[in-house]
Amino acid sequence: MSPRRVLPAVLVLLVGVAGSAKSRLPDQRDFWALNNTGKEVREFYVSPHDNTQWGSDVLGRNTLPNGMGTIITFSGKVQTGCVMDFKLVFTDDTNDTYTNGRNVCNLEAIVFTSGESYGLTRP
Repeated sequence: MSPRRVLPAVLVLLVGVAGSAKSRLPDQRDFWALNNTGKEVREFYVSPHDNTQWGSDVLGRNTLPNGMGTIITFSGKVQTGCVMDFKLVFTDDTNDTYTNGRNVCNLEAIVFTSGESYGLTRP
């Protein structure tokens, strides 16, 4: 097949993928998590404030190095409500829990430091 025939097909495919990604409305609970703990995060747990269990690690096989951030998304998750707690497990096998109940529906980002967190509100 010639490049002239392949290029239009690839462009149509890319536009279709981009269009379907844009059609998904973000969950109001989605937020940017910034790791300023001084350690690399191996596991990241998010749980409703009134829940006693942490659930699944939202990082999966990935890690979150110090000074880096990631988007935490809730679409398709079973969790409900806006007030969340967090547990970060580090690569050195220590952990920090943040159980002050952050209302993620009002936050653009949460910065995690050693033992503390603070939220950045949406504009």
